[in-house]
Amino acid sequence: MTFLLSLLLTLLGVLLLLASLAGVALGLFVAARRGMRRLGHFFALWWMPAAAASVGVIMRDPVTFVVGVCCFVVGGVAFSLERRAGLPPTKKARSVFDPSERTTQKRIRTRTQQQRRAAS
Repeated sequence: MTFLLSLLLTLLGVLLLLASLAGVALGLFVAARRGMRRLGHFFALWWMPAAAASVGVIMRDPVTFVVGVCCFVVGGVAFSLERRAGLPPTKKARSVFDPSERTTQKRIRTRTQQQRRAAS
């Protein structure tokens, strides 16, 4: 019976470790995108305590497990607050042309008007 429980805890710890390493890998993958770099790094760092907690399960060390879970919860709260505060305000509706295109359109109109004046 003790062997079966030990095997079950080890299997659970390995599954948790794989899930947490997948979270770290996902965070690093998201960090590879230019616009999401900061959130990706933060997401990857958030999953590191989960890896520590899963190692605590594998080693059957309750202190490592509790510290890892507490850090994971604190990191999750910080991640959600950072995400909420870090998002830029919504962009206002843009006109059809961006500023460089407006300048080009203005030059074309000016040239056309000058050509019409010169022709008349």
